[in-house]
Amino acid sequence: MNPAKLSIGNQVTLADGSLGEVLAVASDQQSIRIRYVDTLDNPELSIGDEQDVSPEEVIALFMGDHAEGAT
Repeated sequence: MNPAKLSIGNQVTLADGSLGEVLAVASDQQSIRIRYVDTLDNPELSIGDEQDVSPEEVIALFMGDHAEGAT
């Protein structure tokens, strides 16, 4: 997903199916800092964990029961 379309506070769906909240977008737009809101029971992650992810890992902007993807 194009990082320029993201704002702090947006919720996004990641490639592994988890849900994250955008905390920051790097000035060079090469990484996005997210906080996990839902990890789909992934044992390697916990809700509340923060991580930098690449824009390619963000597949959609989550809007409640609707997601607006990059395609």
